[in-house]
Amino acid sequence: MKRKNLVNGIVLAFSVIFIRFLDVHVYDMNLLFTLLLIVVLIAGLMKLVDRFPSLDKPVGKRAAMITNITVVLVIFIAFFALGL
Repeated sequence: MKRKNLVNGIVLAFSVIFIRFLDVHVYDMNLLFTLLLIVVLIAGLMKLVDRFPSLDKPVGKRAAMITNITVVLVIFIAFFALGL
C-alpha cells in the first residue's frame, strides 16, 4: 500500500467530519449543497495529494493498519464528541 492511499483515506474522513460539523453547528445547509461541497473538497484535496511525489513510497502493513484504525476511531470520536 502506498502512502498516497493512506492520505486519501484521511482526506475522506476529514472532509466528511468538517462538512458535517459546518452543517450541524455553523449553518444548516441543503442536502444537495452539502454533498456537492463534500465532493468538491475531496476532489480538491486529492488533487493536492497527487502533487507530492514522496507519497508514492510504500508503507508497511502494520503502519497501514494502525493508520486505518486511527482514522476510524477519529471518525467515531468526532461524531460522538461533537454531536454530529
